[in-house]
Amino acid sequence: MSEDRWIETAPGVVERRRVFMLPLITVATLFLGGKIEADDSQQAGLMNAGELDWDSFLKQSVPTALELHKDSSGHGQDLYLFWIVAMASRLRLKEIPRAKLQRFSSLNPPVNFGVSFRGTPFFVVEWGLEPGAILPPHNHPNASVCTLGIEGEARIRNFEIAGESPEYSSKKSFQVRETHNEIISPGRLNTLSSKRDNIHTFQAGKDGARGIDISTLHGKNEDFSFLELGEKPIDPEKRIFEATWRKI
Repeated sequence: MSEDRWIETAPGVVERRRVFMLPLITVATLFLGGKIEADDSQQAGLMNAGELDWDSFLKQSVPTALELHKDSSGHGQDLYLFWIVAMASRLRLKEIPRAKLQRFSSLNPPVNFGVSFRGTPFFVVEWGLEPGAILPPHNHPNASVCTLGIEGEARIRNFEIAGESPEYSSKKSFQVRETHNEIISPGRLNTLSSKRDNIHTFQAGKDGARGIDISTLHGKNEDFSFLELGEKPIDPEKRIFEATWRKI
């Protein structure tokens, strides 16, 4: 069952969203064999599927997220991300906690980051990109990320390693496949897991962009790396690019 609703996703920005009722209330029992029992307040919130302030988002999303987080397989991470996306899509963008942003590296135009929430099983990083700023491609080992746009627009591209890759210290080239190329704007979401689409890069539009990454570890915390990508694919049909690891 679903219904269309007009939702103000940012000041002066109204989007028509289709809200799916049944998957939200049944996702736990459908995929976990009835292991999760939502209390009355959770069931009421899911069935109404309206907008959420931040405290309500945590109250309604965390109990199920904790159960789904127990399965770190690729399938388990996708189910976890499905739940996070379903709940994050209901957030009132103006009420998401703000972080104290700090400039990252010497990238120019500037890219800024700040942690706005630390919890279990996820933490939230706010990002702000000045007009035209580029956050270079980078990976997220043993992690999933749900990216939610809040202000402006940014192009997000996702990649996966095709074949084998060398150690981060190596200068040897390897191949990656582009899996997504899309615009993120207020209320739009993009995801990656440790098993798919695990590399992403952002480029802000002419007005800059701001958003959050809801990030979750699904294993031990490991080092990450940035990548240098070829400008043109070496295999246009399969969207294969040559890549090397790089430092920022």
